[in-house]
Amino acid sequence: MTTTAITDITLIDGRGGAPERGVTVLVDEDRFSAIGPTATTPIPDGARVVGGAGRWMVPGYVNGNVHLLDAWMFMVGPGTIEYLARWEGRYVEVIEEAAQLVLRNGVTTVFDTYNAIEPVLAARDRINAGTSAGARIFAAGTIVGLGGPFSADFHFIGQQAASRTFVNRIDAMFEAGVGHQLSLLPRNEVRSRVRDYLARGVDMLKIAVSDHIVFTVGFDRSCQTFSRPVLEVMFEEARAAGVPVLTHSVSVEALDTSVDLGADVLIHANYTLGQHIPDYLIDKIAASDSYAGLQTVHHEHREGLERVGSWAATLAGEPYASNERALIRAKAKILMNTDAGCPSKDHLADLSPAEREDRPWTIGGDHFHWTQSIVEKGMTPLEAISAATLNVARAYGKDADIGSVETGKLADFVLLDADPTADIRHLRSISAVYQAGVAVDRGALPTTPLVTAHPA
Repeated sequence: MTTTAITDITLIDGRGGAPERGVTVLVDEDRFSAIGPTATTPIPDGARVVGGAGRWMVPGYVNGNVHLLDAWMFMVGPGTIEYLARWEGRYVEVIEEAAQLVLRNGVTTVFDTYNAIEPVLAARDRINAGTSAGARIFAAGTIVGLGGPFSADFHFIGQQAASRTFVNRIDAMFEAGVGHQLSLLPRNEVRSRVRDYLARGVDMLKIAVSDHIVFTVGFDRSCQTFSRPVLEVMFEEARAAGVPVLTHSVSVEALDTSVDLGADVLIHANYTLGQHIPDYLIDKIAASDSYAGLQTVHHEHREGLERVGSWAATLAGEPYASNERALIRAKAKILMNTDAGCPSKDHLADLSPAEREDRPWTIGGDHFHWTQSIVEKGMTPLEAISAATLNVARAYGKDADIGSVETGKLADFVLLDADPTADIRHLRSISAVYQAGVAVDRGALPTTPLVTAHPA
């Protein structure tokens, strides 16, 4: 058994308590085996010793909502066709590249909540088997009740510029038999379809409680996708399969319904299409067992978006920011939720510098943006670190293994050269990343650049 000892570190374990100075952390194989004061914690003979004096240890970051193929491309439109066509047949590699980009910056686990099911499960399994490097992936596959990238839920206009055969093939890949057509079916047929979908091995079930047609018809309307009895059928099947339930909602009523149904994770709970979340619902969320995923934009980036007249400034302003502050004040259970993906260089090049720099939806640095913004909205740095680590693990039922520095858990951790409690932006000051007890060769990631290297 190989032992690694990180000595005399200042430990922030992710559980919300004050940093502990002068701590030694022992790792045997892939798990934490002992944690205690350096003065009284013996180091086994032959252990590899890593000096921690003047450094801080935090748990490996855990992102509760990403799309390792860049779903933002499908929503905003420009670049969708070329992105999906250019990398068709190589989606597994693109997903692995994205998982490596986040691992390089300390995110050791991600929850991918919308993707083509076969590629994302293949990438998940390759990383789990050690065939490929990357943050470990838990995957939902598609969003039940939504169409594929060229449906009205995403880049509908793309149907006019791409061949019908290509459009149908890509949409079918993403919808996986549980797309928007499900809304037409009787509940027994829905039950059968969802049961078959769960049998394909997804790690969680994400349900469209409300539609996603905002980029087709505008931000001034929303409808609920399924009746309450049909939603209950889906929840029953997910519970029977033992997987968490995530809900997509973009209206107050859809959010309320999600809480009433007992969703484990409320994806982008702050997004209610321009409506303030009523106080009664804020209190209901805080009192519930549901975790609220928040998408948040810090002040500097918001000001840049507003300065250039970007449509994305809408998502950074009111009432979304007020919804975030209200949920934080109410002590709702909040988790990191960035919605980020691996965008093409062409798409990024089309953005203005104000839109591109520190962009919260570009995977790799999105978690730094998120923690900075959530502290601006009212969290303490320690609360933000918990929201970006242990809260995510708890929400998805994975906290026995990940999310905090505790004996018996997988040894995922990040060593920092500056104190993140003094300035949350110091989470960027990474000196080393460990995943399951192994030091990550950050300079070697991504191992096979595709999206980030094109055009060469």
